[in-house]
Amino acid sequence: MIQEVITNITSAENQAEEIVRDATARAKEIRLKAESEADVILKQAAKDSKDATRLRQNNAEVAAQRKTEMVNNFIKPGLQDLCVSRTSFKWGIPVDFDPKHVVYVWLDALTNYITGLGYDVDGNSDDKFKKYWPADVHVIGKDIVRFHTIYWPIFLMSLGLPLPKQVFGHPWLLQDGGKMSKSKGNVIYADDLVGFFGVDAVRYFLLAEMPYETDGIINWEWITDKINNDLANIYGNLVSRTVAMSNKYFGGVLENAGAKEDVDDDLIATVTGAYEKVRAKINEFRISDALSEIFVIFKRANKYIDETMPWALAKDESKTARLKTVLYNLAESIVIGTSLL
Repeated sequence: MIQEVITNITSAENQAEEIVRDATARAKEIRLKAESEADVILKQAAKDSKDATRLRQNNAEVAAQRKTEMVNNFIKPGLQDLCVSRTSFKWGIPVDFDPKHVVYVWLDALTNYITGLGYDVDGNSDDKFKKYWPADVHVIGKDIVRFHTIYWPIFLMSLGLPLPKQVFGHPWLLQDGGKMSKSKGNVIYADDLVGFFGVDAVRYFLLAEMPYETDGIINWEWITDKINNDLANIYGNLVSRTVAMSNKYFGGVLENAGAKEDVDDDLIATVTGAYEKVRAKINEFRISDALSEIFVIFKRANKYIDETMPWALAKDESKTARLKTVLYNLAESIVIGTSLL
């Protein structure tokens, strides 16, 4: 048995070596050929002093290491002139003053932010452009931060237009530790997720599992666990128990009977203090952290049920006012937390 395993390993190693030899031989046959083409150049280097300062100050909300990379690798060494047209292929938008050229794809793509609002280079822009530009924030993937925080501001400065107020480069959701790829066969499609879990559950997962600085993880098992733990167990059970007791004891009609006790104070403080905490996190683009703050309400409300034991209060008619207050507090906690959610 051991000999058979050794034989199989040796065979696999020989096959791997043969693959490497073949790949090396093919690589040696490839000869790189220098190519040149006439292009339209956007002069950036001449504007280094003022533009570099503005670019360093550009309010980009990205992970600290990513922002440092942009400054150190592309701005500090000096801005290089940028090729904004191509002549080596035909697909693309023709340059109007020279049809042999097509517009550089990022120049075309980025200007959609303003042309979609009716920007006119001759000064006859639509009212929508005057109302909505500059944008409050561009929300983009972290892999295209460079184009949005260096090239795009330069295009806008060349036109004499204000820059977006903020650019937020969000991280990725990784599948099995890497990017999703059709070639790997590990792509998860949003339509499939929505068809199985429902749109609200999928929306919650995507927002909750997208950290501010690091990449998140997505796979079917993780989604199932997250939804079951947060939405079904923490949130769902809270709502289910509160509604069931409200219907059972008061026919679904709740009121604050004013029978307050010290145990209520912490719940009330948690619920009423959540809005500002959530708002602050959202303003910092820390959506996952904002959701965590909301679930602090639901967790605290579940604990409040165990502390107050409404089922025990229901057995004592003299505790009716207290029972009404407890269920009212729970209902208010659910309403406020759900509104934030």
